[in-house]
Amino acid sequence: MSTQEKSPPVNKEALKELRQARKAAIAEASKRMKAQKKALKAIREQMGDEEGRTIPEIAQAVSMSPAEVLYCVATMKKYGEVLEGDKDGAYFRYRLAQGVPKAEEAEETGEAAEAAAG
Repeated sequence: MSTQEKSPPVNKEALKELRQARKAAIAEASKRMKAQKKALKAIREQMGDEEGRTIPEIAQAVSMSPAEVLYCVATMKKYGEVLEGDKDGAYFRYRLAQGVPKAEEAEETGEAAEAAAG
């Protein structure tokens, strides 16, 4: 007596029809994902310097609407990829978070600097 249960037979024709019916939707989703990745890459490249950039500066550089750029930057900020800097007029400056020490590391570094100075 076997402990494995037999799986029900697969209707290959039904699966083939389902794949064919969803082919256009899958292609469209892939197209949107590629465009989104391209946009995020362009936005990241604009925020690469230490000063950072404002939303209108990024939007102009990447030829996107400020609303689209703001949505992308806000999402990146939510997930810790972007840091919000000082205000420049009416807009904040945003820069990439990479290379920035975490708060715990900054405290340790600060304590080490104080010990070395004192």
